[in-house]
Amino acid sequence: MEKILKISLSSILLWLLSCNSSFYHNVNDMGAQPATLYLKNGQVLNGKLEIRSFDQFSSVQKIAFKKNSGNVFQSFYPPDIAGIYYNGARYSLELFSAMDMWNKRAYKFLKNITPNDGKLQLFEDEYTQQNSFGQIEKVVKLYIKLAGNNEVFDAQSDRFVPDFNEKVSRFLADCPSVSQKILNKEKDFSYAFVNQGETQRKQVWMNIAFEYNNCK
Repeated sequence: MEKILKISLSSILLWLLSCNSSFYHNVNDMGAQPATLYLKNGQVLNGKLEIRSFDQFSSVQKIAFKKNSGNVFQSFYPPDIAGIYYNGARYSLELFSAMDMWNKRAYKFLKNITPNDGKLQLFEDEYTQQNSFGQIEKVVKLYIKLAGNNEVFDAQSDRFVPDFNEKVSRFLADCPSVSQKILNKEKDFSYAFVNQGETQRKQVWMNIAFEYNNCK
């Protein structure tokens, strides 16, 4: 018990010492970085941002933000936050379900790679992890947000694959021209569950999103 208490106190001390210090691990774990904060009430704040996550399987519980004109970090919680602009890109705070997350659901900042006012939105999550050889590697995951959904889903989840053409064409049935291209497995509108890289999968989804969001 005493050993556990010492470890806990040490962890808290390290966390307190790291507060307000500048560091960057990934967009969901960084401190004292210049950013713009967008709130759901319409406010736009410029200043320094801190986001802390235990690991890539954890949810963002809150963020700390200090305005350029202020000296104190203020806490904001997921219901308050629309997104951030950081390092030349816009990130939305999105809720997604995944079996590998600690609580099966999580809030994470995901990079917008399509306009966030479209019916079909695409996001990326980027982080580093240690592979089976002990090497640190970069991981990039693609996430999809369908019209009428509050959650995002991994592009490689069973919501979309296998049977990509049948599933996705059904989700986008309100735009028959796009839905039919997917169902017919037309080039640039379909990908296999295996034997196709992340770049190709991303491009297929980008093609689909562009045409679907401009569907007449």
